[in-house]
Amino acid sequence: MFIMIGILSIDFDYFIDVSARERDLYFPDGSDEIPDDELKSMWEERYLRYPELKNVGVIDDFYFLKEYLKELNIPEENFIEADSHKSIKKTIIDKIPESCRLKIVNIDFHHDYYHFYKGKDYCNCGNWLRRVVEERPGTKVLWIRRKDSQLYSLEGIFPFEHTDDIKSILNEKFDYVFICRSPEWSPLHLINKFEELASMRLYMYNCSRIRKMI
Repeated sequence: MFIMIGILSIDFDYFIDVSARERDLYFPDGSDEIPDDELKSMWEERYLRYPELKNVGVIDDFYFLKEYLKELNIPEENFIEADSHKSIKKTIIDKIPESCRLKIVNIDFHHDYYHFYKGKDYCNCGNWLRRVVEERPGTKVLWIRRKDSQLYSLEGIFPFEHTDDIKSILNEKFDYVFICRSPEWSPLHLINKFEELASMRLYMYNCSRIRKMI
């Protein structure tokens, strides 16, 4: 008998209201963990080249998830915020005993099942999910994607479920929430929207305190 641990993984880039083609056009060419000053300059150059980028907002799924997070009842320490998606492995997954099975629901524009890495960068924002599945073969995954997300890897069909219906999370149970900003793929002017989602951690904490007082 094993314990199933539910992890809700959220990449903010899922919510940005642009198509795959517009992402390729507007967003800078980059990789994981570019130095802040360099990344800021890259985005500023993009704003100058494409002034319409400043008008980009978030899709309605953002507001659905924000309300959903308000209703979750998990410990504050189980809600993790980070810049890079690869941090989910170190901050949550690697701390869960291997005797437990994982169910990861990944809300993300990208599948994060890529092969690529450079040098010692064995686990990065684009392949962390592959690393988890390789190390823990019993892991179940549900990828919540956008309609125009890339659906195939070099190996063809992914070895996990995927859907473009974010309301699928209503059928799941979660013990952890992880949210990352992915600044290389999230325009600077939307940082306040990311912070709205991340602030749900404090909201959950305050709700938990109130429940204990009643």
